[in-house]
Amino acid sequence: MSNRIQYIDIARGIGILLVVLGHNDFALVSPFAYQVIYSFHMPLFFFLSGYFINPSVGFWEFVGRRFNSLLKPYLFTIFMIYFVSVSFEKMSFQTALFRITKSLYGSGYYLDWVQLWFLPHLFVVSLYAYVFLFVLSRLNNRWLTWGMLLATLAISIPLLKAFYPFSIQVFGKDYELFGLPFSLDLVLLSGFFFILGSEIRQITSEETFGSPILLTVTGIVLLLMNYFFTARIDLNTRLYESFLINTTESIVGILFILALSRQIELRSEKLASLFKYFGQVSLIILIFHVPIQDFWGQKVRAVTDNPQLSIWIGFVMGVAGSILIYELFIKANPVASFWFGREAVAPERSLEPPSLAASHRDASRETSPKV
Repeated sequence: MSNRIQYIDIARGIGILLVVLGHNDFALVSPFAYQVIYSFHMPLFFFLSGYFINPSVGFWEFVGRRFNSLLKPYLFTIFMIYFVSVSFEKMSFQTALFRITKSLYGSGYYLDWVQLWFLPHLFVVSLYAYVFLFVLSRLNNRWLTWGMLLATLAISIPLLKAFYPFSIQVFGKDYELFGLPFSLDLVLLSGFFFILGSEIRQITSEETFGSPILLTVTGIVLLLMNYFFTARIDLNTRLYESFLINTTESIVGILFILALSRQIELRSEKLASLFKYFGQVSLIILIFHVPIQDFWGQKVRAVTDNPQLSIWIGFVMGVAGSILIYELFIKANPVASFWFGREAVAPERSLEPPSLAASHRDASRETSPKV
């Protein structure tokens, strides 16, 4: 029997499409829908990434797996960006070296492809969650685990503005920095949602999310909360305006997507397969969608002077272009597959594209979710 939980791949597919929409001017199409997307879409990805964390493996083995699936694609993409810029544009070696150095800091403020901030941050969040769960699993007290989890969430909020920005002095010169390396100042907040994914898996089953009532209630609550409250959330810029509202909206949104994904799995095999595919190539879409989407959006707007049309075509091309890069240049290429977090295998043995979370084969527990 497969250890994969299909509706998690579907949820990941829905989530990455929301990420792409959130990175264009979708607010011009629907400000309310844009607000709803931003109320939960990044907490959703941390939650899904933590769903299959396995603290029973050795620490250094875990670090190696996470480096392979997250930092290696990040570093390769950074060097690829500036290799292309130096080779085919007019960027100097000095400028490229300076931008690479900034990129290694890992905070979104210093990245030309801002969306890449998620990868190094997810790496450190994974290590934090591993240690958290490893220590508390020895105590074997779920109430204590949840108490500590809520305590870290409460502590995380004051830290958001403490390091964004902050000043340091090096050799007598003052520097203003935005965020800690790899966005470490976010780790307690994003770690809350990451660990929550692991904890929710232990107390739920497929039947939990198969309830149409859960889908209806969470959908209505999510819409009503966004209608009556405007507290904004943007983890990359350390925006978390209301501890209670933002946290509640995030959790309700996560439950809504899980319930929606389970309903799709139960009711439409074709739609389920489509969203699962998006989920399985989510890493590639995350990496490449912004420049592709911006390019096509600007081109269409210049030709048609139609902002809404440019938004939708940019969205489609951001997703489709990223998939083409995977299918044509990565999937059947052992070298490219290796650098994007896969084992180097012969093309005919290539079974599954990479996803944002570690693969189920590497990261999932061997047991089914407990009720």
